[in-house]
Amino acid sequence: MPASTTVAETRRIAFGMFHRRLVLLALVVLVVVAVLSLQVMRLTVVEGDTRRAIAEASLDRVTYLPTYRGRIIDRRGNVLARDRASYELAISYDVITGDWSRQQARLLARKEAGREPWSRMSRWDRQRLTNQHVATFEAERQQLFTTICLLGDIDRVELDQRLDKIKRRVESMAAIVHDQQRQKAFKAYGGDGSSFKFNPRPIFEQEAAHTVLTNLRDAVALEFNRMARERDGILEVRDTRRREYPWKRVEVEVDRSTLPRPLASNERARLPVVGVADHVLGRVRIGARDEDIRRHPFRDLRDGSVSLAGYRPVGDEVGISGLESAFESHLRGKWGRVIEHVDTGDEDRTTPEPGRDLQITLDLMLQARIQAILDPSIGLTRVQPWHQNPALPVGTALLSSVVVIEVESGEVLALVCKPTMADAELMSDDDVKRTSPWINRATEAVYPPGSIIKPLVLIAAAKDALHDLHDPIECTGHYFAQDKSAARCWIYREKWNMQTHGPLFANEAIAKSCNIFFYTLADRLGIDRLLYWYERFGLGEPLDIGLLAPALYTDDEGKIRERFVGESGGYLPTEAHIQEMADKQYLNFTSVILGIGQGPVTWTPLQAANAYATIARGGVTRDATLIPYAGHREGRSREDIPMSRELTNITLDGLRLAVTEGTGHRIVYGDGDEERILRAPGVSTWAKTGTAQSPPYPLGDVDGDGKIDYSRESVEVIHDLDHSWFVGLVGPRDTDVPMYAIAVIVEYGGSGGRVAGPIADQVIRALQAERYLPDS
Repeated sequence: MPASTTVAETRRIAFGMFHRRLVLLALVVLVVVAVLSLQVMRLTVVEGDTRRAIAEASLDRVTYLPTYRGRIIDRRGNVLARDRASYELAISYDVITGDWSRQQARLLARKEAGREPWSRMSRWDRQRLTNQHVATFEAERQQLFTTICLLGDIDRVELDQRLDKIKRRVESMAAIVHDQQRQKAFKAYGGDGSSFKFNPRPIFEQEAAHTVLTNLRDAVALEFNRMARERDGILEVRDTRRREYPWKRVEVEVDRSTLPRPLASNERARLPVVGVADHVLGRVRIGARDEDIRRHPFRDLRDGSVSLAGYRPVGDEVGISGLESAFESHLRGKWGRVIEHVDTGDEDRTTPEPGRDLQITLDLMLQARIQAILDPSIGLTRVQPWHQNPALPVGTALLSSVVVIEVESGEVLALVCKPTMADAELMSDDDVKRTSPWINRATEAVYPPGSIIKPLVLIAAAKDALHDLHDPIECTGHYFAQDKSAARCWIYREKWNMQTHGPLFANEAIAKSCNIFFYTLADRLGIDRLLYWYERFGLGEPLDIGLLAPALYTDDEGKIRERFVGESGGYLPTEAHIQEMADKQYLNFTSVILGIGQGPVTWTPLQAANAYATIARGGVTRDATLIPYAGHREGRSREDIPMSRELTNITLDGLRLAVTEGTGHRIVYGDGDEERILRAPGVSTWAKTGTAQSPPYPLGDVDGDGKIDYSRESVEVIHDLDHSWFVGLVGPRDTDVPMYAIAVIVEYGGSGGRVAGPIADQVIRALQAERYLPDS
């Protein structure tokens, strides 16, 4: 320092240097604080959710407790469906992906090398030592899979497919979560985020175990438990449930002495009945599909939250048909959860919430008895010589269905379909395609009504004051004067010498099933009024007895859409269809034949029985249901059809005459050899038989999709066959009040009286055996 520099100047220079150093230090501190702030922001804002989950996962151990579905119970308290305790096996995700082998190899390599040498090694040296042990652990992993296949009775190809499905699903979930995290990082750092290095963290599913085997037997579960203890963190045996149907198989006694004479004997047959009510109960699928998970996921991908009512992809029960599907939300429960806080030892427990029970109106034993009646081995649903079936060989098995409804309440007591879904398991592929055993013929299959719809036409004409019940209508044999071959009465045939019924009153017309009488009423009504009254009686829309459930399907354009399945409403012509018939000039003919249940009109056996129950109540509407009205549903869904006492009595009298002296009265076996159709003692019956035109009967090949293509030359079919109908009412003889409505359909059976009638007689006897009706 120069000698001329004063003390003050020296101090001023020193202070300036200090000031500059202080500013520099402050800048350094600010830079450090900024860097730390950015790091804090990254850790808390950008990666906060992931790191919080990781931190909580390290401090908390989460276990999910299985729930179980509610039971399905019949009207007498029999448990038709229930969950049973079971076990499932889960495998750690890193074992599934194979990462476990490399992780174990690295741990062993580090142990052999020692901590200090390992820390000084280069990345490449560490990888070289690790690779020396990977094959050993990979062999152990593959041996684990082999043992799982052996104990779990599963093919290795099937196991590999399940593992691949788990990997695809988890990788897809991780990609979504990581993309959301990356977008948060870009937003936090501004710009395009290129200056920020994003390090994705594992999501929950990548650190969890995933179910690969379900419904394990106790002994198998114990062995897997032993393996899990030896391989800590690799395997996990979990408590779970599986669906069972205790009454799936029932043994029923059939009294052969009450069968029609050619089938009768003094023997009592003990018949095993399988698949009792399986169309009604439906089925569950083990393992949710993508559409189930999208609708209600177990874990929300956006925030990681868990819905204990959501679907897990493996091991979860999902209703896919019948009541199991229609009442999925009612029967399904919620998972429980135990969160164990490792640091404190405290435990948070959410108790599983079981599904709710569902009691239905069905009577299991009545259902089983009627199913036994429909079994071809009894003979009533096989073509017999007295059926006079013109084309099908004697002995051909016929498909069938029966519905029984309690008149007063509308409750369905029996809803029987043959074949059952259990029968399908023993069928050939061709028979499955030809018979479609997955269809509930009582509620989903639709048929032309034929003559059984005639009482509805009478009621419609009387209600609209288009027919006076005291006036007769002349049967002329044919309705159109200019064409004697069209719209004829069923007896106006050469084999019966072109007979006619002559003048008939309403009850006589029902009893003798005169076509001309009902052609006349239908013509007076016109197609619009007739269809209106058919709608009033429940045609055209499902009754919604409890089986309607949504289902996804892919339309012709490849779009996924939703429709309701489980019950059909039949078919009535639309306005467009009516206009088309008018344009083609056959509307008048169609309007007429609709009056005898032919032409473009169909309904289900359920709708037929429901309509007759409405008649028995004098027009009071109380639509059929499987769910007791006091529970889940209101007792009325459509307007009443108020019928006068006179109209009700005349209609019922016609139905009574039909089975005591009319078309549903007797079976003729030969000259002078005949037998009454309905012979059950102690009851009164009111019924109508019907013979309705059917589509061609397939004998040959069908398309691979199961739909019959009648245009193909390779498809052999039989034309001009008919379905057999019997629909009626029954009650105790001493009260003469209808108590139950019965509908019977036999596909391609021919005569309603000869084929469906004897089955109805056995249904009445089943009602007597189960104490619904007196038997003397």
